[in-house]
Amino acid sequence: MSWKVAGVVAVAAICGAVVARLGQDAETGTATWDAARASAFAGYLLLWGSVVTGIGLHLRLRPRSTGLTWVLESHRILSTLALSFVAVHVVALLLDPVVSFSPVDGFVPFTSGYRPLQVGMGTIGMWLLVAVLATTALAGVLPLPVWRRLHYLSFPCFVLALVHGLTSGSDSGQPAAVTIYAATAAVVGAMLVLRVVGRGWVSAAELPVGGDPR
Repeated sequence: MSWKVAGVVAVAAICGAVVARLGQDAETGTATWDAARASAFAGYLLLWGSVVTGIGLHLRLRPRSTGLTWVLESHRILSTLALSFVAVHVVALLLDPVVSFSPVDGFVPFTSGYRPLQVGMGTIGMWLLVAVLATTALAGVLPLPVWRRLHYLSFPCFVLALVHGLTSGSDSGQPAAVTIYAATAAVVGAMLVLRVVGRGWVSAAELPVGGDPR
């Protein structure tokens, strides 16, 4: 279900970016650039939500009267939607008539002419997200310890996305952006502390079938 939702959202958003490109002025239009900026923030926040719900599953944290299965499904949908908006972000940059951004820049780390290190970290983060979701799709055939270790890649993925946004985003110096990055990083940091302190509170066997045993 989560992959279907994410796929529909990705296709619709990418089509919107293409329409925006066709309708904007080649020299002064900003529609595709705005789409790239908006999708970047959306993808980051969805990734943050995925990490938070993933840690919450381990700690059995959930709203009152809400089952862990609901949190698990939210975790899955947030993860796949995050990848959808990352895809929109890359496509919008490729379509933008002002920014010189090639497919190689979008998919090969540290090849961009603009801040190659910072952009490269974002590219690596994207591939880590792809790896996490791919191994999750194969969770039924992977040994549980292997799957768990691979799933830990979600943490460096989030860190790379955070650093990428802070160092390469055109809006990173704006108060609203700084507030978003600081607040989301603080929440993840606090939950990681809870996870370490509460290690052993919950065993994988207590999670719903198909749950996240991190």
